[in-house]
Amino acid sequence: MKKVNSIRIFFILAVIFLIGCYQIVYWKDEQNPQEITETEEIIVEEEVSEKKEAVVPAVQTVEYKFVIVEEEDYLTVYSADKSSVYEYTDIRYSDLEESLRQKIRKGYCIKDEETLFGFLENYSS
Repeated sequence: MKKVNSIRIFFILAVIFLIGCYQIVYWKDEQNPQEITETEEIIVEEEVSEKKEAVVPAVQTVEYKFVIVEEEDYLTVYSADKSSVYEYTDIRYSDLEESLRQKIRKGYCIKDEETLFGFLENYSS
């Protein structure tokens, strides 16, 4: 019986510890928001009720951290302020499909590092 109670107490303390860690991390992120320098508004259409009679546009702000541009037939990643180079890549601009080249010609915005590294991983040799 003592062993069962010890296991229960250990489990409860472990859960409390994990919840406390989560709250500390969440509170830390809330106190120190990431630096964002460029925003873009996207219009999202939301359906009102199940009847699909009216569609109401809602405005959301998407904050970008990186911009991908073409320089001398290679992709270069800049921070959102477009003044400092974040990373030079070996990805050739001419090897990409036309729709992606058009986006990059305008300045392809990426919102976070995870998305950026996913993009670079997909298109690198």
